[in-house]
Amino acid sequence: MEATVSTESNRHYKWVVVGVIWLMACLNYTDRMSVFSAFPVLKRELGISDMTLAFIGSSFLWIYGGFSPVGGYLGDRFRRSVILASLVIFSVVTFATGLARSGPQLIVLRCLLGISEAAFLPPALAYIASFHSNRTRSLANSLALSGLTAGSGFGSWYGGYMSDHYSWRMGFFLLGAGGIVLAALALMILRAPSPIRAAAAAKLEREPFRQKIAAMAKTPTACALIVLAFALSLTSWPAHSWLPTYLFEKFTPSLTSAGSFITLFAALPALLAGIGGGIGADRWAQSDPRGRMALQVIGFGLMAPTMLAIGWMPSSHSLAIDLLIYSVARGMLEANSMPIFCSVLPPHRWSFAYGIYNFAGTIAGSLGIVLVGARKSSWGIGMTLSAMSVLLFVGLGVMGVVMVRYFPADMQRQREFMQNWRQARLSASA
Repeated sequence: MEATVSTESNRHYKWVVVGVIWLMACLNYTDRMSVFSAFPVLKRELGISDMTLAFIGSSFLWIYGGFSPVGGYLGDRFRRSVILASLVIFSVVTFATGLARSGPQLIVLRCLLGISEAAFLPPALAYIASFHSNRTRSLANSLALSGLTAGSGFGSWYGGYMSDHYSWRMGFFLLGAGGIVLAALALMILRAPSPIRAAAAAKLEREPFRQKIAAMAKTPTACALIVLAFALSLTSWPAHSWLPTYLFEKFTPSLTSAGSFITLFAALPALLAGIGGGIGADRWAQSDPRGRMALQVIGFGLMAPTMLAIGWMPSSHSLAIDLLIYSVARGMLEANSMPIFCSVLPPHRWSFAYGIYNFAGTIAGSLGIVLVGARKSSWGIGMTLSAMSVLLFVGLGVMGVVMVRYFPADMQRQREFMQNWRQARLSASA
């Protein structure tokens, strides 16, 4: 059996784990986003059509979302190994992207990237959670997720910069090589196995796929988080994708101004609110076990009306205030999903649960982007986004009911499971 690592006696190491995962997450999204900034060059050099470019972008999302539950399932069984393998494989695929000679080759490589990256985030967040107690779990989770935001922004800049000043191929070669170097460093640094996995019985680690789904279906709080992921992504992804166009057409004189507006009033507030929400949730959870759930309800309570108001904003100033409130609430929401899973599910289901969460969010976000595009000419971007706020109101109701009626019982079942688990370990070692 692997050695157990005590959270209390490894106060520094648990933050080292967060730092290494942050670097992986940043690289993960940099690899993912760089190709979009290179689209004009790819179209010119490889003779790729707009439809092929669309498939290059969308194929990744659908494959990534579809394989997320599989990645989560593998993460529950081989947590640290899956994280490292995912990093190596998506780095090799990124390097190979620089060798592509046609649109179909790029589509295949993007599909492979989606499969390999689907095995990263669920086990990575579960791995972090296993080193952190209830006192620091939300902060650790939010810091790790901030790596995705950093990678998204850096990747968008990096892809364009390398295409303009050097070569898009060289850009992917450097990212792939950097990933291999990071994997070697991570292999040396992340030497401690997950404390939770070290304590797990083999029969629990090898719980069948179907049994994991059944267990989640019987946990109302876990089901509510899946609803949260669907509602949140179906509204936030289209907002992030279409608001620059909306601003350009209605309020701002240039795309540069629109992009700066989104960064200032959406991206940065969401990033800071995620970290602040993580700190606040950890403190609230110490005084009230329902603190994290309450923060989710507050987040939905702020997001729903501000999303509804987007289509009626008369000026860029009023839209800025509205978007600022929306983004702060969104950041708060994203910090607490994995910690709540940890409160209501046993450890051998954490990674799988987040895989389902990731699946729901990715598929919903992709659908939302298409939906806004389909209704743009008839309803307009602003009014379409406002209409989609109904999902946030539904999410608000679901989270509120679950927090009051079901969350305490779900949490108590998880505590009883862990107590029985520890007693069984003590008996086995006696």
